[in-house]
Amino acid sequence: MTKKEKVESELLAELQMLCSEPGFIHAFSYLCRRDGTFSFVGGVKYEDMLKFYGNARLLRTELSTLHGLILKSGYKTDIIESEKIEGYAQKAEELLEEIHLSMSREMNKRFTMDNLTNLSMEEFFSHPAALRESIFYSAEEAYDFQYRDFSVIRYENDAEWLSANIGFNMNEAKKIYNSIANNLNNNIEQYTDQKGVWSYQSYLDDFALDIKFLVQDSKLSIDTINAFLNIFSHSGEAENNVSFASIDDFNIVNPKPISKFGDKYYLFQIYPLAQSMYESPIFWMREDKKYFRKIAQDNRGAFTENFAYEKLKKIFGEKNVYTNIDIYESASKRIGEIDILAIFGGKCLIIQAKSKALTIEARKGNVDLVKDDFTKGFQNAYDQTVVCKDALLQEGITLKNADGEIVELKEKITAVYPICLTSESYPSLSFQCRQFLKYETDDMLNPPFVMSVFLLDVLVEFLFQPLYLLSYIDRRCNYIESIVASNEFVLLSQHLKRNLWLQDNYNFMLLDDDIASDLDAAFMVRRLGLPGKRTPDGIMKRWQEDSIGRLLFKINRVPSDPIIDFGLTILKMSGDFLDLFDQSVRKLSFDSIQDGTLHDVSFLVEGKIGGITIHTMFGDLKERQAKLASHVEMRKYKEKSEAWVGVIINHQTGFFDSLCCISYPWVRNLELEKEITKLPKPKIQDVQSLKKKLKFKVKRNDKCPCGSGSKFKKCCM
Repeated sequence: MTKKEKVESELLAELQMLCSEPGFIHAFSYLCRRDGTFSFVGGVKYEDMLKFYGNARLLRTELSTLHGLILKSGYKTDIIESEKIEGYAQKAEELLEEIHLSMSREMNKRFTMDNLTNLSMEEFFSHPAALRESIFYSAEEAYDFQYRDFSVIRYENDAEWLSANIGFNMNEAKKIYNSIANNLNNNIEQYTDQKGVWSYQSYLDDFALDIKFLVQDSKLSIDTINAFLNIFSHSGEAENNVSFASIDDFNIVNPKPISKFGDKYYLFQIYPLAQSMYESPIFWMREDKKYFRKIAQDNRGAFTENFAYEKLKKIFGEKNVYTNIDIYESASKRIGEIDILAIFGGKCLIIQAKSKALTIEARKGNVDLVKDDFTKGFQNAYDQTVVCKDALLQEGITLKNADGEIVELKEKITAVYPICLTSESYPSLSFQCRQFLKYETDDMLNPPFVMSVFLLDVLVEFLFQPLYLLSYIDRRCNYIESIVASNEFVLLSQHLKRNLWLQDNYNFMLLDDDIASDLDAAFMVRRLGLPGKRTPDGIMKRWQEDSIGRLLFKINRVPSDPIIDFGLTILKMSGDFLDLFDQSVRKLSFDSIQDGTLHDVSFLVEGKIGGITIHTMFGDLKERQAKLASHVEMRKYKEKSEAWVGVIINHQTGFFDSLCCISYPWVRNLELEKEITKLPKPKIQDVQSLKKKLKFKVKRNDKCPCGSGSKFKKCCM
């Protein structure tokens, strides 16, 4: 006889009964310790992060569900044996897994031949089960320390109101949060030897907060500490979470994650506390309607724009990033308004900022509300970028900043990247973008990139040069349909390691969540000051090495559009091409050092740039530049390319003294027909032949490649 499958409500009721058992909180403490803690030896590595991926752990939302049900039943701290802790923990995991399966079964019913044949992708996934599952089980859209740090920035202009009405400002809140983290870390030092293997026992006391320690460590008053604990805590006596009847109902333990029972405070998950610090203050201020309408609401909107401006000007420079740009067709007719405009050569980022969060009712899978929230938060922002793009490309327009000053663009716009930026942590954002975002493209308009301030922060941290960031944005925009992951951190991590790239013989790639473990480890090293690698091993490190790294450094400081295209082309190249380029430079430099004459090499490049010619540096720079330009002109013509790049390498320093790019459509030219006879007769060699030609070995009596002029055996041998 087939066992009857239980529906979600029955399973949640059973889970509620389990959570109400005396002593279940000890099993809960075990699950929080097991799934919310990681350990490392020597330095943080991606392997240390892997435990947070896969099905062997409970998600934060699942742990919060258990916590909410415990609160609903009342905290019962009866001492129980380890066998019972094990039984309770395993039963809780089983029930949570069954809840997930029950939700999936509803979606599986959609997979009929009729639906697959007749429904569009949007229609197919516009179903409560699909939306509820994607939202509840979505990957985190931010790191906890980002919430902590950004809460200070987001509410810095509200500090006076917060101190007067709540009892602390967010700078003080950050200090208390750090002290709580120190407190909890101190509590688990006794388990260092366990190396992440947790036994079935109670860890309840390890989640207790020591108020005296918080006062001493934060150097804040007891009144400030108490104000913080009071607003971020709940108690079974005052709040029983009675309205929490479904996994996607409002759960008081999310905005108030600190539990108070008996005479102690406990914090089982620190992530929700950081998130609440970032999200809750705006709700506190809404209680003061006058302040909210006149001040707080404006501060909230300004945060997103100011944050993006500050981040992007670090990359593109203050003179190339603008805020609140109005586009005028005539003196009195405004035809567009850009929140943030970033320019690099002829490439521009049009960024429209929003602060629309996903509502509680939408989280429950209400299709119309999910779509309405998405439209207000992202579709409208995207539509605005298209209006602004069209306006920017009109003849005779005038750009003015917020002060009414005219902004002059240095180069003609050749590519537009529309970016929709939100200040909110929006669950299942990648999934919803794939289903609901309507966009268009043309020769200049790229597909959109929807991101949060949290992702922008990570992008700027790792892609710290204009070319790096622009290349990734270009790649991400144009792979919007073909490379898919649960969230953007996975895609960025893949890019840092292997380049975000899809081979021509493939049209789709789905990336696993655990790919983000490299990014997780590196970002924690950078932001938390932990030991470990600051950049994942892979292509990102390769771009910063040897001659190719020096060339990219030079291109970043020559923001000419054809040169930028060359840089973007390089960043799409394989490791083999990078190795070939570096070896070419080494061989040319070595030959020039040996015989004191000019050496050069040319090879083809895929993409907008037809090829590249490398010259070594001898004599007057202007003369060398003129000779290189002539050589590039002839080489471009001979290969019938649309563009060709030339570089001059200083064979003694290894740095590039000059770059040039000739770019225009190829047409027959009788004068150039005669000139190309001066080029070497052999055609450009294929890669394999060129690799053989470039091989060399430094002999004892050769001049040292370092450029000292001494023999190798007496210098760097």
